[in-house]
Amino acid sequence: MPSMPASPERPAARGRLGYVVKVFPRLSETFVINEIRELERQGVEVSIFTLHAPAADVPHRLLATLRAPIIRVDALPEPSDGECRTASAALRRRLPESAALGDRLLPRKYVKLAVQLASAARGALPARFHAHFASRATHVTMLASLLLGVPFSFTAHAKDIYHHEVDPDVLRAKMRASDLVVTVSDYNLRTLLSLGDGVPDLERKLVRLYNGVDLSLFHPAGGDRPPPRIFGIGRLVEKKGFPTLVRACALLEARGVPFTCEVIGSGPEEPLLRETIGNLGLDRVVRLRGGLPLEEVAAEVRRASVVVLPCVVAADGNVDALPTVLLEAMGSGVPVVASAISGVPEIVVDGETGYLVPPGDAAPLADAIERVLRDPGAAGRLGRAGRERAERLFDLRSNVARLRNLLARGPADVATA
Repeated sequence: MPSMPASPERPAARGRLGYVVKVFPRLSETFVINEIRELERQGVEVSIFTLHAPAADVPHRLLATLRAPIIRVDALPEPSDGECRTASAALRRRLPESAALGDRLLPRKYVKLAVQLASAARGALPARFHAHFASRATHVTMLASLLLGVPFSFTAHAKDIYHHEVDPDVLRAKMRASDLVVTVSDYNLRTLLSLGDGVPDLERKLVRLYNGVDLSLFHPAGGDRPPPRIFGIGRLVEKKGFPTLVRACALLEARGVPFTCEVIGSGPEEPLLRETIGNLGLDRVVRLRGGLPLEEVAAEVRRASVVVLPCVVAADGNVDALPTVLLEAMGSGVPVVASAISGVPEIVVDGETGYLVPPGDAAPLADAIERVLRDPGAAGRLGRAGRERAERLFDLRSNVARLRNLLARGPADVATA
């Protein structure tokens, strides 16, 4: 492996975009897959650098439409200790914060991955890197960009901002070194402005850009209204709040409300959910479906009477920022019920496209679901308004077109893109 340059190299080619993610593909991160697919449709040449391999196969059929090569970074030859020391020394000269932050900014495992990423990218140097999530992927991207002299940007989402293990000093260093910071909600934007107090030009280069959904895939169903079906969709993790949905189902059954409830997703809370369903005697009406390909999720959403996401703030501080499933449900013309938390009120207009409820409280959640199920006319109005809002704010093509423009322009143009 060649030694690190004493000074940054200049990009050898312009136009190609190097996407960096911790793991690609992931079942739950369809927004990343769709973003890359749409960038390709709009004429952008993309290479995907995944720091690690996925733990399991991802069944989304749309992956077959990607043209981008996928390069697994940690499978490349490992740099020697000497190469890592040379890279660390170069990075210390190029990162002013390194004197104070030391190993927090330059941990060996990230330096090693950055050297591997730089080696992988050097043969066909991208015009820029763009990382998803402000944690490991952005950290490694920042270091590789400094070694290569290639600009970088990143999109910040949720866990990478709110988890209690996030180091605010390191996050500020990433915001300072990047030329563009994208985030997916105004709620996040306010948080990042507060965390990044003192970062030069942050207000200029920090942009809120909502995730988009494919409105040709997530579209309203034709025909008659389905029987009363509640759908919960998402990873089975604490922040999604699905135990609250199960408890709300127990209240609905006690009230004599006819319904079935299906939860689509997989994750570590599955045993807890199964136990809760069994303890409440809900096995007949509440079913855990496991994870499904995106195309099947789209078809299932069209069968729903209401999509429910009762998210909460997890014990580790993690919280949803802009849950994609709510965008998909609204695109499908389905009413939604969700917790009034983080960026969710930016998606759901209470009483217009669905209902907002307090997080973690089963009774008001059950009340809101019952309102939707018992009033088909109102449910239809909520669904139509949701579709209109999705077309206006969350259309994949429009939002990725703006991202493409942001990535193509220089830092001085970010504010006007």
